[in-house]
Amino acid sequence: MTEQKQKEKVRIGRSNLVVGLTGPFGSGCGEMRKVLEVLGFHPFKISEDIRKELKGQEKLIVKGKPNWRKVLQDRGNEMRKESQDYWIKKVVARIDKEEIGNRKIVVDGFRNFQEVQEIRKIYPNFFLVAICAQKNERWQRVKNDYEGRYNEFERDDRRDRSEDYDWGQSVQKCVDDADYVYYNNENFLVYPQGKEEPNSDKIKRTLKNQADDFVSLMPGITDHRGPHPEEVQMAAAYAQSNSSKCKKRHVGAVITITQDSREFPISMGYNENPPHVPTCSELQICCKDEDMAAKLKARGKDICCPSCGTRQKDLSEPWTCSECSENLKECLYPSRNMELCTAIHAEERAILSLGGRIVKGGRLYATTFPCFQCARLILDAGIGKVVYVEAYPMKETTEFLEKNGVEVVPFTGFTARAFFRVFKKVN
Repeated sequence: MTEQKQKEKVRIGRSNLVVGLTGPFGSGCGEMRKVLEVLGFHPFKISEDIRKELKGQEKLIVKGKPNWRKVLQDRGNEMRKESQDYWIKKVVARIDKEEIGNRKIVVDGFRNFQEVQEIRKIYPNFFLVAICAQKNERWQRVKNDYEGRYNEFERDDRRDRSEDYDWGQSVQKCVDDADYVYYNNENFLVYPQGKEEPNSDKIKRTLKNQADDFVSLMPGITDHRGPHPEEVQMAAAYAQSNSSKCKKRHVGAVITITQDSREFPISMGYNENPPHVPTCSELQICCKDEDMAAKLKARGKDICCPSCGTRQKDLSEPWTCSECSENLKECLYPSRNMELCTAIHAEERAILSLGGRIVKGGRLYATTFPCFQCARLILDAGIGKVVYVEAYPMKETTEFLEKNGVEVVPFTGFTARAFFRVFKKVN
């Protein structure tokens, strides 16, 4: 192939519709990739390149082997540390070599936020789809891959969620940045003797239904459907989050009431310090993180990794175990020190803005999952339903809200990032 033809091939490829898949492992990204392949998408997996570079170590990454996922995570991080776009360049090179023409593309396996930003620069028609599921359901789907080693699953899941450096795993941030979110929950077969196992046929059907929804809208086909009411309200919540100056996470919330079958927003909020208290962006520190770091540093060599038992010698940022790479901050501080956060949370600010008004049966839309403290305020305000976007919802908070009559529903649909790309204004 001549150089000119190769350049033209690459140029055409850059205009293709590209769907990236992200989400906690066990949620169903692999199944969604297969669904999209049937719908005409050309499939690629980022992990294929990682596995190729582990040539000679194939036995270590066989599912079921102890630490098989850790080996993949370590290698992924190692090369991203050298070059942030290392794996993106690999997968894009493979795409460019394929005879794809105008076909749509699906890239599975985004686990790093910076990689998402890199591929957005390359493909203008890129959409990130997040597939999430409850933790217990994910465990049921992958427990054979771990041969029942739940502690190893927990460790890998904590690491997958968030590592405190740019080249690490950061699925939570990827989900926060998604253009479309779907929660692949409640797909179990229950047998008379009480045994449960994933219902593969139902999972495929529901994923196919979701793919039909978002694939039709992504190319800009305006007559497919308009935005659902939940998408409109969640877009408003995302808009609020843009006002936040938090260093860790920007969160927005909207409270609505329903009148004559129509939903109206009555209060909004975003996470931010109280007035006259400098923001963490201005201070360039996160108070709760500083506290965790100080405590970890003070304990030093007294810390033994809860996962592998290794006594730490020279513990320092990013506070990971020297043996198994366990995130010690996540492990030793599961609440992430939220009780020391100086900000008023988005849900809290939206409720305070009600001025003491009780909104019996109102709805709260939040771009993350409410903490336990906010859950108490939600109950106090009479809110009857919480709609959230979150890859790793807190089980205790869910149970508390549901036990007290609040419906807790994960959001499905287009987020604010894609809202005006797929929904055109009606004149």
